[in-house]
Amino acid sequence: MPILIPAAPSAFSQQDDENEAELIRLAQNRNGPDTPMLSFITTPDKALIGRVWLSPKYHAPMRMIRTIGDTFIFDYPGRGQSSTRQAFARQALAFGRALNDDLSRLRVGIVGCGGTGSAVAMLMPRIGVGNVGLIDNDIVDATNLNRLHGARQADADAMAPKVQVVARSIAELGLGTRVVYREAWVGDPECHDLLKSCDIIFGCTDDNEGRLFLSRLALFYLIPVIDLGLAIKVTNTEPPAIEALDGRVTVLTPSKPCLPCRGVVDVARAAEEAMRRTTPALYEKRKAEAYVFGEGNPSPVVVTFTTELATMAVNELLQRLNGFRGPNGFRTNQLRRFHLMMDAKPGAKPTAGCALCDSDGYWGKGDVIPFLDRSS
Repeated sequence: MPILIPAAPSAFSQQDDENEAELIRLAQNRNGPDTPMLSFITTPDKALIGRVWLSPKYHAPMRMIRTIGDTFIFDYPGRGQSSTRQAFARQALAFGRALNDDLSRLRVGIVGCGGTGSAVAMLMPRIGVGNVGLIDNDIVDATNLNRLHGARQADADAMAPKVQVVARSIAELGLGTRVVYREAWVGDPECHDLLKSCDIIFGCTDDNEGRLFLSRLALFYLIPVIDLGLAIKVTNTEPPAIEALDGRVTVLTPSKPCLPCRGVVDVARAAEEAMRRTTPALYEKRKAEAYVFGEGNPSPVVVTFTTELATMAVNELLQRLNGFRGPNGFRTNQLRRFHLMMDAKPGAKPTAGCALCDSDGYWGKGDVIPFLDRSS
C-alpha cells in the first residue's frame, strides 16, 4: 500500500505566522525586547527559505542562507532563474546559470591588496561577483608597482592607497561590481561591519597577526576564509638560485585546523607585529634588547607566481560553489611547488588544547565584547 507523504511547503503558511509570532513573544519576554528569532523551511526543490523575527508583529526575509562545509551552498529566492548577462554567457555554458546567480549575489572580502590580493580582486568582476570589499592600509610605491594589478606609475608617484587604486580599476571594467573599501588594518574597528557582511573572504595579507585575526573571524562568524601565501627562498649568491618557490591556498572553515595549527602563523611573530602596530616605541626598545626579531630583508616576490596563486584560490572557490572537479576535488590545503612543477596536499590536525580549532566554543559565537574575544 503506497504511503502518501505531504509535499514540502514553498512558503511560510498562515499557521507558521501565528505560531512563530507567539514564539518570538515568549523569547523576548524571557531574553529581552531586542532578541531576534530565526525560522527556516525546506522547499520542494530542497532549498532553504528563512526569515528573521524582530517583534511579534514584524519579520523580514533573509537575503541569503549559507550552508558551509566542503561545498558552499547559497539559498535565496529565484536562484538560477535570472537572465544571464552577455558578459558571462560563455561562463554559464561551462558552469550553468545558477553559478552566475550565486556569484552576482556574493559579498566577497579581500584582505590585502598587494600582489595576490590585487590579482584576486581583478578576477572578482571578471567571474561576475556582485559585491567586493577591500581592506589594506598600504600605498603603491616603486617597489610594488610591477605586481599590483591595476596600478600605474602615477599611482606610485602619488603614493596612492592600494585600496583606492584597485577599486578604481574594478570600476573601470564596467562589469557592474560594487566596491567598498577601508584603508585600515584588518583588525581596526572600522573594518568590523564590512567583514561581518561578507559571505566569503580571501586572506591575502602577509602578516602573522592579520592571518591570526582571520582565523578567529572564520570561526566566530562561520565565514569561509581562503588564505593565500607565497614563499620564495633563494641562495645568497649572484645571480640567486631558487631553493624553494611555494604557493599555498588554505580554506578555513569550522572543524578544520586553524592556521597556527597548520604552522602557517607564528603566534610569537604575531604578538611582535601587534606590538609594532600598537606601541611602536616599546617595539623598538624590545628589538634593541633582542627580544624581537625585527623586520629583516625584503622577501623576494615575482608577479607571475602571485598571479597564478590568486587563480588557484579563485578556482578553489568555484569548485566549492560548483563542484566542477568532482566530489573528490576539494583542496582544504593545497601547496604548489612551482620550482618542482608539483602539487601537494599537506595534512594537519588541531593541536591539543587549541582554543580555536580543538574546541567548539568559538564556532558561530558571533558578536562578543571585545570583538572576536581579543584583548587588542
